[in-house]
Amino acid sequence: MGYGQFCPIAKATELLGERWMLLILRELFLGSHRYSELQRGLSRISPSLLTKRLKELEQAGIIVRKTERGRKGHEYYLTPAGKELQPLIENLAVWGMC
Repeated sequence: MGYGQFCPIAKATELLGERWMLLILRELFLGSHRYSELQRGLSRISPSLLTKRLKELEQAGIIVRKTERGRKGHEYYLTPAGKELQPLIENLAVWGMC
């Protein structure tokens, strides 16, 4: 359920405000691409919730899922729109250290 507002901040928080979402993005910015790497970096997230969040990020155009030739599973990469979130994540990290 959304906020029912046409405010850009409301739109952004409807997706990014979901539990674990910003931490998944953090892991992607830190270089995790495989599901197992993401799960290792977010040890307390359930596999079903991680899968759900990755699908939501993919549907929103923030990440893309790719299949590597000759390898099992998928890898996840930030799209250009996802990469635009890096300053936000970095600023949240700095703010969180205060």
